[in-house]
Parts: sequence; structure tokens; C-alpha cells
Amino acid sequence: MRAYCSCAMLQCGPMGDKKVLLRLVFFVAPIFIGGLGSIVTAYADVWAVAEFRDPANAELLSAATVTNAQGYSIWIFRNNDSKVRWILSLPRNSLDRIRTLGRVAAYRIDDNDAIDVEVEAEKQSVTGLEQPTILGGRSIREILWHGQDPSPTRGVLRNMLDGQVLAIRFFFDTGNFADVTFDLGGAGSAIGPALKIETMADPNVLANARDRDDAVLISANMCQSSPNVSACLGVMTNCMGSNPNELKGDQMRSCMAAHGYPLEGAAPAANADITKSNSKTLTANCTAIGSLARTIMDKRQSGTDMSTLMSVVEDIKEGDPIKELGKQIVIQAYAMPFFNGEELKQRTISEFANDFQVKCYQSGSR
Repeated sequence: MRAYCSCAMLQCGPMGDKKVLLRLVFFVAPIFIGGLGSIVTAYADVWAVAEFRDPANAELLSAATVTNAQGYSIWIFRNNDSKVRWILSLPRNSLDRIRTLGRVAAYRIDDNDAIDVEVEAEKQSVTGLEQPTILGGRSIREILWHGQDPSPTRGVLRNMLDGQVLAIRFFFDTGNFADVTFDLGGAGSAIGPALKIETMADPNVLANARDRDDAVLISANMCQSSPNVSACLGVMTNCMGSNPNELKGDQMRSCMAAHGYPLEGAAPAANADITKSNSKTLTANCTAIGSLARTIMDKRQSGTDMSTLMSVVEDIKEGDPIKELGKQIVIQAYAMPFFNGEELKQRTISEFANDFQVKCYQSGSR
């Protein structure tokens, strides 16, 4: 029997704190409208550090973990590749099964934008981009943070460390769903030692990271307005260096200016030249490029960090033509705004992918 907590039940919760009650009701209520599903709410969940074996690769790791009153659990851990991932699991006694394809979950931290977790069919996925994984129909494993800085400066993990409530919606293969919440109070005391990171980001580090990201985005806008987009993007990639996370904003601005691309007055543009790769056929090549562009823009519109995608692209082996192209697509995707409406998101994703395919065919037909 599925657990259900109504507002009346919330008033009888063990915390008995009206402010907490109001905050939970105000935050959770908007995502419960429509559809068939259950609502479960957690109070004062206890976070802990525990030994954990990653079911995907059998690595024995230290993890931050929490299980709420209804049995839903979270495990956050750093793999040997330095990337931080998490596993979201159903209760042990649940008979539900998480979808294997499409939108499998969605989550929101406090009043931040909701983020969808989507799994694509294997034939639609792009080599080098790690997809969320469904484990036995009961858990979702997903990359959470690139893990290259002393502490996350933005994104989901940063929001978890700074936030109060995490709300998750699981989508089941029956068409139903379940909504659950986790109290993030005390999460940092477990996440910090488990991942060996500083949970309180240095204000100077935050400012430098945001200045760096601003410089990169302004550079992308400049390149999209340039008469020679490919040449400009090549300069931009070189200026970013081999480790973009070590880049400084002033360094980026100086490098771009030294190569004839001062960043003042840059304006966004939608199109870019596509270099023809060594694919066997033009159709296969352009289809792959369109799929890559669609995946990257979908991640961008889902709220994934730019640095996370850049880190994934960097992991593609040297010499693979998709690596340099992937960098350019990520840069251009994040130069475009993040939209709130689902219809606008989907239209942007489709137009972005189609634009890259058109440019690919135009380039190949010359």
C-alpha cells in the first residue's frame, strides 16, 4: 500500500514547527498538481557517512547517505575518476518500478528550477556523454558534479549544501509517480567528509568562478557574431586551456583580446559553422552531429552545469573528431538562455539540433 501524507498529517508531524510546516507545504504543493501519484514527506532526515560499494563498477567508496521516513534513500559518492555521482532509490518494500526510458525523475532544491532526469534509447545516445542509469528498476544512478574544484561553486551539489529541502518525483512504468522530500539540514556534515570537499565555498572562489564563466559566455557570444565563427571558436578553445576550471576571467579576456577578439559589445547569435568530420557518409555524420547538439541543449535546458558537460567532453579520447566539436556545441548551447516553459524548452532544443544539421549538410555539399 502506497504511503500518503496529507496536509492534516503534516500538522501532526514530529517537528511541530509551524514555520517548517508552512515552508514544506508552500514548497511541495505546486508539484503535486495533476496526474496519479503519491505524496510522501520527510522530516529531520539523518545524514550519515557510510561505506558503499558502487553497483555499477564494484568500487568500494565512502558515501553520504540518508533514508527518509518512508524508506526512500540517497547515496552521494566520489568514484575513482574523481566525478561525484548519486543514487536515488525506492524503498526496499516498494513494488513500483522506475521507467527505463524517457523522463524517469525530476527534482528541485528549495525554489530553484526543477531538473529532469532523462534516459535516452541507446541508439539515440551520444558517445562520451554519460547517461543516467536505471538499476534494477529500483534506483537511478547519475553524475552530480565534475569534482575538479575544492568545492562546488554552483549547480545541484552546491544547492544541496546551501539548501533546506530536496523534492524528488519518481516516474514509474505504470504511468504513476511518487513525490518525496528530504530534509537537507545536516547534509553538508556528511557530504563534506564523504567526498573530501569543503562544504562552505570561499566567497572569493565563488566570485572568481562566476567571473570566469561570464568571460567564457561573453566569448561565445562574440564568436557567434564573428564573420569567421570557426576561427573565433578555435581561439576561444585555446584561451580556455586544457583545464577550464583553472581559468581566470581576466586571463580569458586578455587572451581573446590579444588574438583580435575583445569581448566588449559581444551579442548572441544562433548559428555556427560545422567542420566536416571523417564519418563514412554525410548523412550519418550530420545525424550524429544533430543528436549530439540535441543532447547537449537538452542538458542545458535541464539545468546541468556547463562545467559538467565540458568535463564529460574532455574525457573523450584525443583524436576523436567529436571531442572538439562537442566543446564548440557546449559553448554555444550555454550562450543561449535557460527557458522556464516546457514548450519553449522543447522548441529551443529542436531548433538548436536542426540548425547544426543544416550547417553540416551545407558544409558537406560545398
